[in-house]
Amino acid sequence: MFFYLGLWASKIYYRFFEKNKEADRMGIVALKFDDKFLYHIAKPKLVIAVTGTNGKTTTCNILADLFRKEGYRVAFNQDGCNLRPGLSKALILNTSVFGKSQADVAILEFDELSTKDLLAAVKPDYVICTNLFMDTMGRNGHTDYVFNKINEGLPQESTLILNSDDLISSQLGKKNKRIFFSIAQQKNEKSKNISKNCDIKICPNCGNKLVFDFIRYHHIGRAHCPVCSFQNEKAQYVVTDYDDYSMTVNGEKFKLLNNSLFNIYNQLSALVVAKECGLKHIAHSFESMEIVHSRFFNEKIGDVRVVFQMTKGQNPVSLSRAMDYVSNLPGKKNIIIIIDDLFDMRSQERSEVISYIYDTDYECLNKEDIDRVIVAGVRYADYKVRLLLAKIPSEKIVAIKDETKCVDFVQDGVDTVAVVHDIYQYRNADIILRELQQRFGK
Repeated sequence: MFFYLGLWASKIYYRFFEKNKEADRMGIVALKFDDKFLYHIAKPKLVIAVTGTNGKTTTCNILADLFRKEGYRVAFNQDGCNLRPGLSKALILNTSVFGKSQADVAILEFDELSTKDLLAAVKPDYVICTNLFMDTMGRNGHTDYVFNKINEGLPQESTLILNSDDLISSQLGKKNKRIFFSIAQQKNEKSKNISKNCDIKICPNCGNKLVFDFIRYHHIGRAHCPVCSFQNEKAQYVVTDYDDYSMTVNGEKFKLLNNSLFNIYNQLSALVVAKECGLKHIAHSFESMEIVHSRFFNEKIGDVRVVFQMTKGQNPVSLSRAMDYVSNLPGKKNIIIIIDDLFDMRSQERSEVISYIYDTDYECLNKEDIDRVIVAGVRYADYKVRLLLAKIPSEKIVAIKDETKCVDFVQDGVDTVAVVHDIYQYRNADIILRELQQRFGK
């Protein structure tokens, strides 16, 4: 009875009173009537859960597109609300007033610290863990803490889709059926691309020091223990080679949605699930697909290439990957960095840990073809100190408080302007884009 009251009340609220359709208040209404609502609501025949530190939303978007292009009706928390209210909302929108599921598949992004409750509630057929890295210190603490939270919540009936190159997340769910994916070391790829952060150095089996045979970035790569038998899990799906436009997986070629390594991993994880679920036209579907513009934007404005790369604030791995990507864009460049986490800045309940500023690999921006680095936000002075520690010449650095003034300092004659911005800086990023369009569009 309480379940149906929650279902009907949430639908009425969403239809007549909800002004922000992307919010998760619809789910909150349902949970007010039934705190076990997520357990009680009907699920589609196929449920796919996606969790991990980075890449959850991008992976979910790719998966949702793949299923929709093959005619499936998809329940999906595409607004990024990945706690109980958001998941409840995604299912309610695809449930009839009589409590029957109207979706063929649910693709649900999960907050990694809430998996024990949420996975038990939805009982997914497949669980993707994209990766596990050091994340927001004030909330996530250490990777061991997050790993244990996920591992404790995994239903044994779920099939796990895991990254064999990630020496942490690949250890999840040893009692579950597990399918692994990997990107092989490429011909021209360095054997050891050393990053400031490496979240695993000790063998999880015997405690001896691991030997890394190949490091792609951070702890992503190939390693073994010289004392016991620990090594990377064998991958069933392998990217044997890729270029800027395509990747080859188990001998089959697919269009690349984005040529950054972290997005190749995201696309690969979605491809594996699609293959395991029997989708027939994956390669064709990729041909007409793009990364969501709010997360990646690449467009020629006049004579200037403008690239916007969204990243995850207070996350040194996500930030480092974004910095590495924009540093390797072609031509003479100006880089704009606006990554202050506005959500935490406004919080009255906790103070922010700023160690991530010093854990991020800013050294990659110390290049001859990067003529200017413009950093803005309330902690602009902290970022300037970090850039100086990365040995970027002071004359190349512009540090200001007002994010909306960044374009005033962009140089003439550049080939590329790249903007790295936090998820909560999308309004300022939009202002910067409009100003770049006005300046270079002529």
